[in-house]
Amino acid sequence: MKRDRADENARRFQAWQLAALDAHPAGTDLLSFGPFRAVVPDLRQPGAWVTLVEGSVDEGETKQAVAGLRSVFVKRKAQLEIEYNEALFPQVGAWLEAAGLTLAERNPLMACRPDGFKPSAAPHVIVHRLTTVSDAADLHGFQTLRWTNGGDNEEKVPPAEQLKKQLASEASVYLLAWLDGERAGTGVSHSLKGAAEIVGVVTRKDKRRRGVAATVTSELVARHFAAYGDFVFLDAANDEAARVYERLGFTGFGDNVVYRGRP
Repeated sequence: MKRDRADENARRFQAWQLAALDAHPAGTDLLSFGPFRAVVPDLRQPGAWVTLVEGSVDEGETKQAVAGLRSVFVKRKAQLEIEYNEALFPQVGAWLEAAGLTLAERNPLMACRPDGFKPSAAPHVIVHRLTTVSDAADLHGFQTLRWTNGGDNEEKVPPAEQLKKQLASEASVYLLAWLDGERAGTGVSHSLKGAAEIVGVVTRKDKRRRGVAATVTSELVARHFAAYGDFVFLDAANDEAARVYERLGFTGFGDNVVYRGRP
């Protein structure tokens, strides 16, 4: 039964990928290279995404596809990055490496269904949904927490105005969590055809291990299921994060692997 559910989740995830490709944003091109699909933005713009969608793929097709992708990405002055569920394509990694790409990330893919959801709400953690009329300080605080990984990194923080535009989407939910009267965590979900991807679950580094991430994730999942969604997925950043999601009812269905070419 557990193996059947993992296979079912993998297929549901792949269906979401195909839907996401079809719904690629304005200003991007959807290109096909054999079994690979690529969403490529305008010159020098971020947001490129390459994934595998066909069940049958061989080494020759992979080599030819990488050559075509590399040519396009060089012209767009972007770094080639390919991500996919390794459980569906276990042999492709070796072919990508032979074509000159390097394994950059491997994160557990996890999914939750309504019948397995076990929500958690930590005491004193307060969660608010951000909107286009939210306070500017909250928008800036959200961006700072999310894009610096809670203060771990010194990444450039996107402007609050960019977030404000994203908040106009009815298919997305952006949550800001508070603890001890301070902004403490973030979380985002994007819904498409009954499935929701959870991203950006971040806790401020001095507020960790107090249930912020579990509370935010639970709220995102509960909102999606309340809106008649039936599938939520994410890729866990590490084993510790995976254990948090397991306690909420998430189960694994493979690894999201990311291969990158040289810049």
